[in-house]
Amino acid sequence: MDLFIIHMPMELKPGDDPLPLDENGKLIYHNTDIRDTWKALEKCKDAGLVRSIGVSNFNHKQLELILNMPGLKYKPVCNQVECHIYLNQSKLLEFCKSKDIVLVGYSVLGSSRDEQWIDQNSPVLLEDPVLNAIAKKLNRTPAQVAMRYQLQRGVVVLAKSFTPARIQQNFQVFDFQLDAEDMKSLDGLNRNLRYVDIAIWSDHPKYPFHEEY
Repeated sequence: MDLFIIHMPMELKPGDDPLPLDENGKLIYHNTDIRDTWKALEKCKDAGLVRSIGVSNFNHKQLELILNMPGLKYKPVCNQVECHIYLNQSKLLEFCKSKDIVLVGYSVLGSSRDEQWIDQNSPVLLEDPVLNAIAKKLNRTPAQVAMRYQLQRGVVVLAKSFTPARIQQNFQVFDFQLDAEDMKSLDGLNRNLRYVDIAIWSDHPKYPFHEEY
């Protein structure tokens, strides 16, 4: 396997239900130290089962739990987090760069409008007027500009599409550059807006999610 990651920095109640909830609709956690989980991933790497190991949805304090753990053999190669023009994760990105950890961005084009996960009143990222003005100027699609912005910041981009033409467009982001003015304009769109609601995770007693980064 190329990459094996801890999907989120907490464990839920073991069982068949992937999202176990109590009578109040709160997630039921299980008391496992994420450092023990990381040690298990290190054993997978030592056994040759995986080339690289990383994490997802970690803030900088949760990353430091692993980075500062006694006997650390391998640090995370990446941290996969929601990252887009409305949530540019600038502080977390700089922290990861300082630790030589690659920030991998998901939902870089916003997100699907799935009613189970997404607030239907949230803005549609690809309709942003600033993003569209830059795209029109460069004769590119808004999606291409949104991805190019992340690439120039040093973020690895994850983008999903089921449309062949859009999949092809998603690859056409390496033959143009955003100038400093465009990058500054896109930086200014940050509003710390999350499409993926993590409020249900925020009450974890050991690994709270309310940290900005």
